[in-house]
Order: sequence, then C-alpha cells, then structure tokens
Amino acid sequence: MLLNYLKITFRTLSKYKSFSAINIGGLAVGMAACALILLWVQDELSFDRFHRKAERIYRVGRSWDFREMHGQAPLATGPWGPAMQRDFPEVENFVRIEPLELAVKDHRNVFRKQRLFAADNSLFEIFDFHLEKGDPAQALPHPYTVVMTAEMAQTYFGNEEAVGQLLTVDWEGEPTAFKVTGILETAPANSHIHFDILLSLSSYPEDALNRWFGPQHYTYILLAEDASLSSLKRKFPAFLEKYVADEFMAYFGPDIAVTDVFQVTLKPLLDIHLNPSREMEIEPPGSAGTVYLFSVIAVLVLLIACINFINLSTARANKRAREVGMRKAVGAQKRQLVAQFLGESLVLVLLALILAIGILSVSLPTFNSISGKHISTGLIFQYSNFIALLAMAIVAGVLAGLYPAFYLSAFNPVKVLKGQLQSGSRKPAFRRIMTIFQFAISISIIIGSFIVYQQLAFMQNKSLGFDKENVVIIPAESNGIRSNIETFRDKLQADQRIKSVSASSMIPGTKILHDTNFRRRDNGEVYNLMYIRTDYEFIDTYHFDLIRGRQFSREHGTDRDEAFILNERAVRSLGYTLDEVVGKKLDMTAGPSETHSGTVIGIVKDFHLQSMHLKIQPTVFLMGSNEAFNKITIRLAGEGISRTLPYIKQTWRSVYPGEQFKYTFLDNRLDQLYTAEKRVRKIFLLFAGLSIFIACLGLMGLATFTSEARKKEIGIRKTLGASVAGMILLLSIEFTKWILLANLVAWPIAWFTMNHWLQSFAYRINMDIGTFLFSGVLALLIALLTVGFQAIKAAIANPVDALRYE
Repeated sequence: MLLNYLKITFRTLSKYKSFSAINIGGLAVGMAACALILLWVQDELSFDRFHRKAERIYRVGRSWDFREMHGQAPLATGPWGPAMQRDFPEVENFVRIEPLELAVKDHRNVFRKQRLFAADNSLFEIFDFHLEKGDPAQALPHPYTVVMTAEMAQTYFGNEEAVGQLLTVDWEGEPTAFKVTGILETAPANSHIHFDILLSLSSYPEDALNRWFGPQHYTYILLAEDASLSSLKRKFPAFLEKYVADEFMAYFGPDIAVTDVFQVTLKPLLDIHLNPSREMEIEPPGSAGTVYLFSVIAVLVLLIACINFINLSTARANKRAREVGMRKAVGAQKRQLVAQFLGESLVLVLLALILAIGILSVSLPTFNSISGKHISTGLIFQYSNFIALLAMAIVAGVLAGLYPAFYLSAFNPVKVLKGQLQSGSRKPAFRRIMTIFQFAISISIIIGSFIVYQQLAFMQNKSLGFDKENVVIIPAESNGIRSNIETFRDKLQADQRIKSVSASSMIPGTKILHDTNFRRRDNGEVYNLMYIRTDYEFIDTYHFDLIRGRQFSREHGTDRDEAFILNERAVRSLGYTLDEVVGKKLDMTAGPSETHSGTVIGIVKDFHLQSMHLKIQPTVFLMGSNEAFNKITIRLAGEGISRTLPYIKQTWRSVYPGEQFKYTFLDNRLDQLYTAEKRVRKIFLLFAGLSIFIACLGLMGLATFTSEARKKEIGIRKTLGASVAGMILLLSIEFTKWILLANLVAWPIAWFTMNHWLQSFAYRINMDIGTFLFSGVLALLIALLTVGFQAIKAAIANPVDALRYE
C-alpha cells in the first residue's frame, strides 16, 4: 500500500510539473527563510549562556529621579562590590570591570589601541573566560599584571613566549611596565563583552577604588545558590543610608534623603543583551522586541508558503476529481484517501526541506554579513537544530496537507464521475481568505521596512545641533600625545586645508558621559548635569550655535578656571530662562571637598551627544587642561580630503614619532550608533522581498488554474466579440479585489507593531498615510505583474481550442 502511495505521488508530481515546481520552490524558500530567522533568534537568545554560573550573576547599577534628571546607569563606584560581599550573605563574590582607552606599546615601539579592560582577578572565578596559559588564581591579583589573547601576544611579542614578558602601557599618564601572566582564550561571539587585553584593577591607587563618589566600573555580583533575590533587594535602602548618605548630603544638602533620589538596581546577566540599560552598555546590545518581532515574521513567512500549498492543492482539485471518484467507486475509504494525500504532502515537504537546506547553506554567508552574526553552516546540522528543522517540515507538511486531504477525499463520486464538480472554476471563500491573509502579511512587512528606513533617514538627517561633516577624530590615548597637543595643532593649522583643531574630554557619540553636581549660588539648589572639558577652539570646531553670551576666549584670563557655557536643556534644568542665565554663578562639585566655581558666559542650542534613542542631556562646557583631554577633533576645509589625510598623518609622525596614527570621521562614528537599526532594516527588506516572492509564486499558480478553469468562458466571450484588453481586465480584477482587502487587514497590524517599535526612540518620525498607500500600491503592482502574464496568455488564446469539442 505504501509503495503504491509513493508511486502515485511521484506520478502526480511528474504530471503536474509547474504545480510541483511552484509548491516545492515556495515551501523551500519559506522554510529556508524561517530557519534563517530562527537561527538568528537562537543566537540572540544564547548570549552569555556559556557561563556555567550565568543564572546567579547580576550586574549592579543605579537609577535616579531628581528634579528634571531621570535615568539609569549600569555602573557603580569602586567600593560597592566589596561592601556588598562584606555586608550581604547572599553575595558570594564580585568582580569590577572597566573599559579603558589606553595606548599599549608593541615590540616595534609603536603605541596601539586595543579592546583593553581593567578587571579584578575574581573575573575568572565568576565568568567562564578561560586562560590557555597561566594560572587563573594568579593572573590579575597583583598590581601591574596583564593577560592577553594569543592574537595580541603575537602582535606585541611576535613569536616569542609572551608569559613573563613586560608590556608597556600608558598608565596614569606615564609609560608603565605590566607583566604578562597569562594567555586568554578569545571570548565567544555570543558574549556581551569582548576584550583583547585585561590588566589588573588593583593597579589603580587604593584611594580611587575606595571612593563612593569616584571612578565608576561595571560591577557584577555572584549570588549564593540559596540566595533570595527579593530579600537582598529589601536591604538596599539601608545599604545606601550606611555608605552613601554622608557624601550625598555633602552634594545635595541635608534636606534630601539619598533613598529619595537613588535606587540600587540588579540586572540579570542573561538579560543584559536583550533587555539592556538605555545608556552606557559596553557593546551595542540587542533587543527583545526585535527578537519577538522576527520570531513572528519567521512563522508568518512559513505560513505564507503553507497557504500557497493549500490554495494550489484545492485549486487543482478538479484535475484530480476523477481520480478520487474512481478510487471511491472501487471501494477506497475516506481514511485511505486522506492518508494518500497527506503522504503526498509530506513527500513534497521533505523534497522542499532538502532544497531549503541547500538554500540555507548558500545564503548563510550573505545573511551573516547583513545581520552581523557568525552563524556557521555546521549549526544547521547540529542534532537539535536538524531535528527541529525536520519537525518544522513535518508539521508544515501535515498542516498544509490536512485541509486539501479532507477537501479532496470528501468529493461525491457520483457527481464527480458525472462531471458535476466545479470546485476549480469557482472562487471558494476559504481560498480567497487565505490569499488575502498572506498578502496582508507581506504588505505589513513591506510597511515595516519603509518605516524602519524612514526612521533611520530621520536620525541621520536631523539637525544634531552641530556640523558633523568633514570632521576627523583622533584619539589622544597617551600622556605623550596630550602633552604636545598645542604643537600638533599649530603645525596642522599652518595648512589652509585645516579649518580648526580642538581637544576635549568627550565628543558626540561618546558611550559614557561624565556627570556631576552643580549648585546655584543664588539659592543653594543642587542639580546633576553632564559636563565636557574643552579648549578655546571646541565650539568653533563643531559649529555649535551660540545663542546667548559669548564663547571661551583667550582675551578673558578668567575663562580657563571660572567660566561655564550651557546648552538650552541645562538652562531649563537649573530653573533659569535663556535671557537671565548669563552672568549667574555656579559651583561645580567634583567631590565632597572639591568645588569649581564659575560664571555662565554663554548658551548654545541643544545638541545630541548620544543616539536618538535618548533625550538630549543637560550639558555644561568648561575649560580643561591637556591631561583631561582624550580626543582631538580636526575640521577640514571640505575639499581634497583624500590629499589632506596624508598631510595630517605626516604631521602626526613628525610630532608623535612613536605613536600609532588612528582616525575616524565623525559622521561615520555617529552612524555606528545605529548599527542595530541598520541591520534590522536590512533583515526587514530581505524578508519583505521573500514574503512577496512566496506569495506571488502562489498567486501565479492560482492565476494559471483560474485561467484554465475559465478558458471555455473566455472562448465564448471572445467569440461574441470581447476584446483582449477586456479579457485581461476580467481575469485581473478578481485578484485586485483580494489585494485591496489585504491592505485593509495589513494597515492596522503594521501601524500597531511599528508604533510600538518607534516608542524606543526619544526622537521619532510620525507615521503617515503615504507610507501605507505606497506599500499597498507596490504590492498591488507586483501582484498584477505576476498574474498579468497568465491573463494575457489566456486572453490571446485561440477560442477554437477551448470550444472545439463543445
């Protein structure tokens, strides 16, 4: 019996070649697309799960709510981790990690910048970052020790044994020797943190690590196996009162309780990648919303392919009606027919699965480049993934074949053999609904693609409050660079192609902002504001729009120590108006015993320091010394940039012969803030195209069967004088109605979904009806082009061929 079913299945596939090709091809593309997305989702969900203690690891952070300042940061100062381990039995261990921008000298005496972090030695006790060489217990407990990856060992020491060697790091402004104590394994791709070099955090002065209002680190705690998270969180207010309240009152005064402003937060390690802090993540994170959205798209793309199968199988029912009638007449039971048609469906799907695996293997490199992933072809054949892929195919085959199987097996044999079955020539409601549904899915994805594109264009073209074009950024990583900035500036500005040169502690696109408290001299109120230390040329170099007062000037000797320039948001945060703030006195508190007093001399228009996911921050400019600067900004004249860059490099080598020359363009740096959104856009476009392609495959098949079913009607109409254009319109109008109805279904779904996505941006576009109309018209045109060929073919056919035997 089974052999007979298989023989009939392959005869049917051979007989209806175009049907078989459309169904197998559509299913294969649908399964490949679904599998690609699910592999991407699997990779996103796997972040940090390679750590054996991952479920017990939490990152310590803080949130605050004070006047107009609301936010959160995944950072804590040095004493937090040790104090938590000491005070809370729930905390078994802690580790502090700090990303650094330091220069490291290689074996050719050239300073290079790497992904360098300072860390406690407990890193190896909490996380599963392994050493290929060296003892984890003795890797970083002592000051001036360092571990590095094998690639970095090759870079800095060539073919020599690296362990035991000394590595020169520009530490605290001075070239300092660090002893190499181990060789690191490269961190897995699905880690939320990657590093080339780790140096011991204990190399910092002890005072810097013991200040509650001091340098900040990413602090992770490991909870005991029996620890109660809720019990631990209830202890945090008392913890703040014990350790932070005294210094807090020195900043804010005795009338504000520390627990009214600050809260301690704990972020599970496994949530960091997909549910990150809105600010200051170590690396660009993912998005749980995007994972959910793409998971739905994966299912929907596969569903579109299954709908094609159902529609085409029922549409060609009249072609197999006599076969069903004959089988029933000679005694075949319904369950046997259902088994036969389900078997045919499964064979078809398994053939499609083989093709889908081929498509997956070929398309993975391209998909990796689009998505920024490193998914290997071997992952497809990993046992669990292959079983899941096979299960997906079988489920798809059963679901797709179930309706056609019961539909075909239910034919009345008497009516079939008398030629009274007309299922293929009419328009069953089920088939119409399925086609409308699959085009609604496709149109929704197209709309989503356009909205993602528009939001990215909006972010890239919106006025940032400064001019980002023709600006080169050079990191000032070593004390040697910082000490000679004036010499470098003077030599560069001797050339007309250089408009201006500036140095500062931060630039737009900076990941971690510096904040501190400013006290109004007139009423004693304290406000938390961001600040940037700059030189005299900073405002001119960036073309900030000065709207009140003046900028820093060498003609005013007090500007270096006693002047502030604010943006509009800082003015509002301080409670002033633009017209009254110039001339007001502020005290900047850099610590309980450190106060920097000055006068507001100017106001600049608001500007974006970070991505448009975040609101503009209240920011203060003040003058700084060379030691505070870590970025050099060069504004070019805008012509002959390709010739200007070699001049800058030549000048660099003449001033800094032992330093590596590295640069980026500011506009490229800002574009990197939206890397995740660009990848989402590309993936959206890819699967929008695939969904339309699969839907149109099915539409082409339906158009073919519809044309065949109505060829006698077309023949009669042409005999009676109907024109070719009229016949094309007659055959196309039915599909046009389906696409128009699909738009009505797609629009509210797309609006709801994309409105939710846009809410993650502080500055966003407003969705307009034009995007929805354009997407609907585009889908309609694609559909009409798809069915147009079959319509033309049917309309120009000789009516004699259709009516010869009537």
